[in-house]
Amino acid sequence: MLRSHAFIVLFLLLAPSIGFSFCSYQEEREYLLSDMNQALARTIEQQRSIEISPDTIQNYIGHLLIPELRERSYVYYAMEEGAPYDYLCSDSLVWTDGEERCRFQSYATLSPLTILMLSDQRWSLFFLSLSVMWLLFAMRYFGRRAEAVALSMGQVVLSSDGRFHTRQGDALHLTPMQEQLLKMFFLADRHALSKQEICDALWPKKPDASDTLYTLIKRIKPVLEPANLHIDSERGKEYVLRPGRE
Repeated sequence: MLRSHAFIVLFLLLAPSIGFSFCSYQEEREYLLSDMNQALARTIEQQRSIEISPDTIQNYIGHLLIPELRERSYVYYAMEEGAPYDYLCSDSLVWTDGEERCRFQSYATLSPLTILMLSDQRWSLFFLSLSVMWLLFAMRYFGRRAEAVALSMGQVVLSSDGRFHTRQGDALHLTPMQEQLLKMFFLADRHALSKQEICDALWPKKPDASDTLYTLIKRIKPVLEPANLHIDSERGKEYVLRPGRE
């Protein structure tokens, strides 16, 4: 699994979590406003004067159906500049009595965070839990890969994705055959390989690959020397990868 794949899965789990959360928030907000509007409309019908009295507020609260609104709502004259950020406001309704005319509006001290907490977030939390579990799994997965595969010699590092690069992070440009040979050296005991081991792994169908191996070793040496690595031949039978002197 690549890191990019892990991020894609994480995004696919977070996206519905955010979507469900927003939709639930909007539904709860509309539900609260609907209750405030109906309570204010019934209160205006029973209002007998332009003044807002304690009876007006109690009458309004009595018409509310949602318990959370009863503890946080009140009636006041409509504010032309709108309600503060942490307030939820109903539609403004006109009260008239002969020549007297006034606009009333109800307000509730409900911040967006409070509305979010009142809304049904079960599906959002479900996908959020999956996202957290996936994130923990991915962190552990890539952590184990890094511990298992992180090998280095000289100025060359074999990374967790099976690629070679220098300690400075620059990619080591190798042909597929050179990369396979270098990986064999990195993983071999004492970093030593016999001619037969190399030939059997790289050219299993070739009866005698000595010349091909000689050419491969000859061409990979100039690539490794700048990275402080050398391939030495031991009595013509074994090749050993060694770091040079710093």
